[in-house]
Amino acid sequence: MTKTYVKEQKMVKQGLVKKVALAALLSSVSIFCSQSQATIIGSFDTGVDVNISSNISENEFGTDIFEELVYIEGNASGNNSGSDYSDIILGANETGTMSAAADGQVEGVAGFVQSSWETEGYFYFENNTGSDITVNMTFDITWFANIFTSSIDEEAYATAGVFIEDSYGDSVFEDWIELDSLIEGPGAFSLSDSFAVNFSFDLADGDYEEYFLIVDSFGFAENLQQVPEPTGLLSAGLVLLFVMRKRKMTTLSD
Repeated sequence: MTKTYVKEQKMVKQGLVKKVALAALLSSVSIFCSQSQATIIGSFDTGVDVNISSNISENEFGTDIFEELVYIEGNASGNNSGSDYSDIILGANETGTMSAAADGQVEGVAGFVQSSWETEGYFYFENNTGSDITVNMTFDITWFANIFTSSIDEEAYATAGVFIEDSYGDSVFEDWIELDSLIEGPGAFSLSDSFAVNFSFDLADGDYEEYFLIVDSFGFAENLQQVPEPTGLLSAGLVLLFVMRKRKMTTLSD
């Protein structure tokens, strides 16, 4: 005889089983009505674009995909996109672009999705003018991050970042935005911004300067709790109703 059975028998004798079974049945019906296979449990959306330009007449600009990943388990979906490999020469005030984006969502039942895109790039300046020059360089950055969860049993995270180093390996700029449902709590949250980062330096004749860049977009979403199938909920409700009626008849016959 299990503890659960003993507890239920005690409740029958106290005349409470009808209320408990009815409450459980109503709860099952409520879940059945509110949850569907199309319900979004957790989601994220993140992206960053960087437009790079300078005032000198000839710049070598290149990008390369460092990492791209979409990993999915359960009832989830996800995508990513960004700058593909390129190696081009830019004239004065011409623009090179680096970008990364990722999105994903978990629906209806337990699942997990992770998505990321990271592009590495460089911007190369060489002075062959015969005299010293001043280089003005601009990075126009636009980024955003969005997350959504409806309960503490779900988690979503999104981040977008830009990291820049000079030819000496020194960091000259690094920043990112991020949203985490473990910090923010359940709900819908969004961050977005557009701004410019400017650098100016002197370059002697015959010298060069190179800037290395990373543009990164990453996110994941997870439903930590299995949502019962609607058919299972309906069956559970019918069983509870049958048990309630059977035990009520047993109590009356006693």
